[in-house]
Amino acid sequence: MPQLGRRRFGARLAVLDFMETHDIAKTSFNGDRVREHTAQRVTQRIDRIAEADVDAALTAGPDAIAGRLAKLDYEWDIDRALMVTFAIAGAASLTTGLLRYTQSPPLFRRRKGFLYLFGAQLGFLLLHGTVGWCPPAAVLRRFGLRTQREIEAERRQLREALSLTQPD
Repeated sequence: MPQLGRRRFGARLAVLDFMETHDIAKTSFNGDRVREHTAQRVTQRIDRIAEADVDAALTAGPDAIAGRLAKLDYEWDIDRALMVTFAIAGAASLTTGLLRYTQSPPLFRRRKGFLYLFGAQLGFLLLHGTVGWCPPAAVLRRFGLRTQREIEAERRQLREALSLTQPD
């Protein structure tokens, strides 16, 4: 059960109830395949950053909570970032591979290196779709990109706290 504390803010002097954030690790992420395949220390670091963001917004008041909710609306989740990365890298490697392949002299060995890169990207995409993990996902997680469920968990906590700050 969240603990409630009372503080007064602004000229209205309305009573504001703040919740202490519950540990994000206790939130159910069952079925979040990317999170399950991420190294535990990376997941813990992402959770600590999310908890710090929620705590900072709760401490700063309702305007900061609304601002943080607005930022969450524009935050990219890892699946979106992976699809954009695969689209850009795939288009570049396919285009380059086809150009190099068609410009190779017909009697000599054809250069197919970039086409192999394109094939590897398709394999990674298939792997991510079926298993929930691929090497680029591990790299993007280390950069701090979160899953949609992690973003929604933070959004849920902030909305819950914001609903407690609304006057009755």
